[in-house]
Amino acid sequence: MFLQIQRGGRICFLDIRKPETQQWESGLQAMQDTLHLEKSVNQSLLDLHKLATDSSDAHLCHFLGTGYLDQQVKFIKELGDHVSNLSNVGSPEGSLAEYVFDKLTLGDGDKED
Repeated sequence: MFLQIQRGGRICFLDIRKPETQQWESGLQAMQDTLHLEKSVNQSLLDLHKLATDSSDAHLCHFLGTGYLDQQVKFIKELGDHVSNLSNVGSPEGSLAEYVFDKLTLGDGDKED
């Protein structure tokens, strides 16, 4: 916020609504919703990058390009792969195949990276 004010910007706080869906019937549905959300965030970052480019703001372009856009694209690719793998499994909700996918792909949440 300090940087935005320092550079002549305004701060406008907007309400953040909770997601429409909070309970998913399957891992595939949860991954698809996550992928959709990440694509939306990526588009917002691209719009901001375009605005920075149009305004000749090299610092913001560099910050977005190196700090966010590259990682966002990699994460979207990874989510897309997960959606594809879960679709190929073609398993009903709560199945053993989905459990194995979670363990092999996503790993244990207790582990430290």
